[in-house]
Amino acid sequence: FSSGRELLEIAARESLSFSEMALANERTFRSEEELRTGLRRIRTTMEACVERGCRTAGILPGGLNVERRAPDLYRVLTERETSGTADPLIVLDWVDLFAMAVNEENAAGGRVVTAPTNGAAGIIPAVMHYFTRFCPGASDDRVDRFLLTAAVIGSLYKRNASISGAEVGCQGEVG
Repeated sequence: FSSGRELLEIAARESLSFSEMALANERTFRSEEELRTGLRRIRTTMEACVERGCRTAGILPGGLNVERRAPDLYRVLTERETSGTADPLIVLDWVDLFAMAVNEENAAGGRVVTAPTNGAAGIIPAVMHYFTRFCPGASDDRVDRFLLTAAVIGSLYKRNASISGAEVGCQGEVG
């Protein structure tokens, strides 16, 4: 597929979800076991990036003396969580924290995953991390489906626009 329209037409014609389409495509290059192992490696690396970003305090490199914010926000959210405060929008705070943790790790030159892109946004690892940490029913299979779906959508942007923050700015990358 080379457009969103083609993607939707193929999915409807073949009665496949986007993740099933990606899985079928990937099976032409590698075994399903190799694919699942690769997806686990991506997931583990993304999770480690979020965790490091949430606990690593200090000043980011570059000479502007920008202090990392993720560790303090993590502490605040953890305290709020244990206080029993019921805020229906707290999900956004957690996802924002996880994205910030990734973006600070990126800015610090830490290990990150570009799947399909990491850059300044960290959206894929943030949403995945929230899902695995807070959502009942999270499983390896559902995370695999999430990553495969993200790859399908990301490939449309890569083919028809750009996923490069350096080329089109962070807004293009986030798109």
